[in-house]
Amino acid sequence: MAVSVDAPEKSESVRRELRLPFPILSDSERRVVREWGIYNPREKGGIAKPAVFVLAPDRTVRFASVDEVASRVPAAEILRRLSDRDSGANAGRKRLVPGPTTWFRAIRNAFRMGAVQNKE
Repeated sequence: MAVSVDAPEKSESVRRELRLPFPILSDSERRVVREWGIYNPREKGGIAKPAVFVLAPDRTVRFASVDEVASRVPAAEILRRLSDRDSGANAGRKRLVPGPTTWFRAIRNAFRMGAVQNKE
């Protein structure tokens, strides 16, 4: 599952648009992201940092990666850890360099969804 600080309707819209086979839970009051230490109050009025937590069946954290926008653990590495049941060393991060298409989408999304920052 995923957790988002967006309203439930927006999270569901994103889930459908990306064709995700899992639910996106809404944390619009930002309780979970604060408790897990991944709250970023400086961006868009307060959002979650990009993060991945892999939990074991007994609910212990087997793997945690709190990332930055430009440096993330690749999805293939996370999938490898899930399939290998590897809970060992830190995962290597991959530097993400946005290309022109990514910049275009970011600007388009900012206009579509609004680039307004809430003042708290």
